Amino acid sequence: MAKSSESMISSILRIMIIFTIAVIFLLIAFFIILRFTIKGEVVEVPNVIGKSFVDATQILNKSDLATPKIEGEKYSGEIPKGYVVDQRPSPGSKVKKGRQIKVFLSKGAEAGIVPRVIGKTISEAQIDLNTRGLEIGLIVRIHSDDFPQEGTIIAHTPPPNAAVQKGTRVNLLVSLGPYYRQLTMPDISGMKLDKAVEFLKSRGFKLGTVSKQFSNEVYEADVILEQDPQPGTRVRSATIVNVIVSSSN
Repeated sequence: MAKSSESMISSILRIMIIFTIAVIFLLIAFFIILRFTIKGEVVEVPNVIGKSFVDATQILNKSDLATPKIEGEKYSGEIPKGYVVDQRPSPGSKVKKGRQIKVFLSKGAEAGIVPRVIGKTISEAQIDLNTRGLEIGLIVRIHSDDFPQEGTIIAHTPPPNAAVQKGTRVNLLVSLGPYYRQLTMPDISGMKLDKAVEFLKSRGFKLGTVSKQFSNEVYEADVILEQDPQPGTRVRSATIVNVIVSSSN
């Protein structure tokens, strides 16, 4: 009788142990199934950067993701205004189906103000423009009497103080110096130096070097003895004329 009771108790314990193990496995299976049921199917986030909002929506919807939310705007010199410049989560991320992706739209390139570079050299203008995020564009060179110094900027487009996008190219109009005309070099020999200077200037020439030389024939000082270029020579306007004048000794 005692053996029969012990056998019964042993059987009951085995049944209880088996039942407990079965319950544990069922609970584990239940939580695993519940987890995947709650989590849902996972999909990969497509790349919609550089797309319009409409195209981005279509691409995301095809991947079983919700219509994106516009989170804000950012400046971009590469992506046109109104197109997606950034997204969260990033492309390639794993998310649940139906997840809403946040996108940022481009505001275009950041605005800048064109500085005034008229009267400056190209190298000076380049520094001014680059510090403002602008670049030198087309350079056109012409003669100008108003800007006689060759290499000086006469005008530019866009004009000074214009509001433009950063990265804009500024086109320059650069002086080649004054307009040159073909002239005949006048004879200034025998003139006093001060009169010769005024005469040359009135004819569109410039005085260059002045050298002194003793003359047995001219006793008065500062009289033009020789000139270069020679009288009668065809030269351009603004040509520099070098002279030799008589000395007082």
